Amino acid sequence: MYSDSRDSVFEWDSDVFSDKFRGNSDVSSQGTLSTPSTGNQYCTPRSISAVESFSYDNTMLQPEVIPRTSIWSASFRSNSESLVPFDPLVVNGAEQKTGEEEYVYQIPPRFVFRSFRGCRFAVEDNARFFVIKSYSGMDVDASIANNIWASTNLGNKRLNRAFDEVRAVRGKIFLFFSVNCSGRFCGVVEMKNNIDFTRTSDVWVEKSRWKGVFPVEWLMIKDVPNRHFQHLKNPLNESKSVTNSRDTQELPFDIGVSMLKIFSSFK
Repeated sequence: MYSDSRDSVFEWDSDVFSDKFRGNSDVSSQGTLSTPSTGNQYCTPRSISAVESFSYDNTMLQPEVIPRTSIWSASFRSNSESLVPFDPLVVNGAEQKTGEEEYVYQIPPRFVFRSFRGCRFAVEDNARFFVIKSYSGMDVDASIANNIWASTNLGNKRLNRAFDEVRAVRGKIFLFFSVNCSGRFCGVVEMKNNIDFTRTSDVWVEKSRWKGVFPVEWLMIKDVPNRHFQHLKNPLNESKSVTNSRDTQELPFDIGVSMLKIFSSFK
């Protein structure tokens, strides 16, 4: 007989590993542990109470059975949603119409530059570039103030046709401005829309000479001497230097990007 200061102890002769103990003590199918009814015990009343109160929900020990469904079965195909390639311009099956100011790039832009206002503008592979030759620096000032431009009749048609082509692929047109006989380029603009051949503007020095108007956005305004561009030869103009260009002369993509880099880095 053992004694304990905290509780009385009973004698227990049965070995917990013996057949006698296992036959008298078992867990019922209901999850309740039954204690042996015979034999001496070494167990405190507190322990007996804990054992007798032991119970559990045996349904918690049952693994969840997930029915297997063949991916080739008709039920699987009928319950599966059709896979549709993601298009950022299509939401809930409806095409989203976006304006120029809401243009969403579906691929990361290839080049990014900063305008004189501090805003960034992107140049992608489908961009096109043209040289604009102005007869007067005052016309350039008027363009900056009013965000419009007008070229010759032939130049307007060329730019309008190019704008239709790049708009079909969500591209942009960039124009490099230079005043005749100035010996430098003075800025970069983006053509924002088609030419309105029915409109004229009175902001030009020779008001009656220019027919048609189209909106532009000035991106860079700075005078860069021709010597910084003379090494750029235009294969679309008999490999002449870009400084020897006529109005609305088109430039290849790599030449246009090179000119943007020169404009951007020039101090």
